[in-house]
Amino acid sequence: MTAARSRIDWDEVRARLARQQAAMEDAFAGRGPWADELLRRRAVALAGDDGDGRAADALTVLVARGASTTYALEVRHLARILPLPRVAPVPGAPPELLGLIAAGGRVMRLFDIDRLCGGESGVDAGGFAVTLRGGERPAALRVAAVEAVRPLPAADLRPVDGGRLIRAVTEERVALLDVAAVLERIGAAGER
Repeated sequence: MTAARSRIDWDEVRARLARQQAAMEDAFAGRGPWADELLRRRAVALAGDDGDGRAADALTVLVARGASTTYALEVRHLARILPLPRVAPVPGAPPELLGLIAAGGRVMRLFDIDRLCGGESGVDAGGFAVTLRGGERPAALRVAAVEAVRPLPAADLRPVDGGRLIRAVTEERVALLDVAAVLERIGAAGER
C-alpha cells in the first residue's frame, strides 16, 4: 500500500460526521424532507381532502384488542401508546379504574377499555396504555394488544346500540369508540 492510499483525510471525516450529526438532530427535531411530507399529509387529512380534490370519507383509527372485543379509536384523540407501565392501585376506585400510571412525566389514571364499555376484563396483566388527548385530567386506556393504524371507511360503519361509548361497528365486528363520550365518562369517574 502506498502512503497516499493509507492517509486518512481527518478534515473530511470530521465534515462527514458533522453532516450526519446535523441530519440526526434535524430528524429528532422534526425537520427535514420527511417531516415536510408528513406535515403535508396531515394538512391534507385535516382539510378533509385526499390530495386529488375528493373529500376524505375514512377515519384514521388505531385498532386495538380488549379481552374479547376489538376496538377502533380515532388517532386524532390519542397522544401515545406505550407498554403498560407499573400500575398503582387506587383504594375504593370504581372497577373500570385500574389505578395510576406515570407516562411522559405525568401521572394519569388508567382505565380498562372493556369495563368502560360495559364488558368484563379478561386481561390479567400486561398490554398497552393508550393515552388520550383532551379531558380535564390526563387519562389512558388499557388494551390487551395493538393491531394496526389504518383507515376506516365511513361506508363500513354500521350504527349500533352498544352503549353510549360505542358509535358504530364494522362488519368485522370492530367497535368504533366515541372518544369524546369516553372522556366525559372518565371525567365523571374522577368526580366520584
